Amino acid sequence: MIDSTLAYLRGDSEGEERRAADIAAILETLCDAAADAGHAVEYAGPRQARLLCRPVAVKRALANLIDNAVKYGGGAHVSLEDAADTLTVRVEDRGPGIPAESLQTVFEPFRRLETSRNRGTGGAGLGLTIARQVAEAHGGTLTLANRRGSGLAAMLRLPRPAAAQASPA
Repeated sequence: MIDSTLAYLRGDSEGEERRAADIAAILETLCDAAADAGHAVEYAGPRQARLLCRPVAVKRALANLIDNAVKYGGGAHVSLEDAADTLTVRVEDRGPGIPAESLQTVFEPFRRLETSRNRGTGGAGLGLTIARQVAEAHGGTLTLANRRGSGLAAMLRLPRPAAAQASPA
């Protein structure tokens, strides 16, 4: 919790240099780690998808989304769509979702819907705030939507600048 708070207050990602990173590899690593920890997490998407970005910041944002799906939704289905101009990551779960009136307020710093002090579901209320800040710092968006039936879908869209497409990394 302290690390998340300090990272948020420092704006850690702002000092990180942009470089070409393989978003598919980052997602696969995060999903494999969660699965190795016994969580129902799966990845579907290309084996490689390069993007000019701040990789540590993007990894933090993706980890926050996957962690939330595991904590509150019992697992995650993570998919990546690699289009010419945008990478789209969807993190879907089968949990209770979020009340419609709270879909935007959950992005506010220190806002938590789950109010227990349970270590398994506790946190500082910064995961979604940080994830959205990372998306916006990259010119992208992060949106949440309740899934039909049950669950939540987080959609992270990161634009691919022309320079990243031409980068030979």
